[in-house]
Amino acid sequence: MLYVIGEPGGAKSYRTTVDCQVNTVGSQGTVTISGTISGDAASYSVTADVLDAASHQGIVGQTFEVRGTTTFGGTTPAQAPIGSAGIECKIAKVA
Repeated sequence: MLYVIGEPGGAKSYRTTVDCQVNTVGSQGTVTISGTISGDAASYSVTADVLDAASHQGIVGQTFEVRGTTTFGGTTPAQAPIGSAGIECKIAKVA
């Protein structure tokens, strides 16, 4: 799980967490991303990236429009093979 805190005085102040899980068949699979965001804005656009843990190559990126709630998430096909080391998630952008 990754925690990110926005910079005070920036356009938006926020706190977010993200977690991801992979379901594979062979080297292909789907990735489920789930997270939370809270802060001083009414809405956020959150981009989460999923990387191969060993090579740090991008597997999938997804942007979530968060309005009226503090949670976001979804399941998407992996766009690259998933290695045996597993995956990492990170928040790439919050707007």
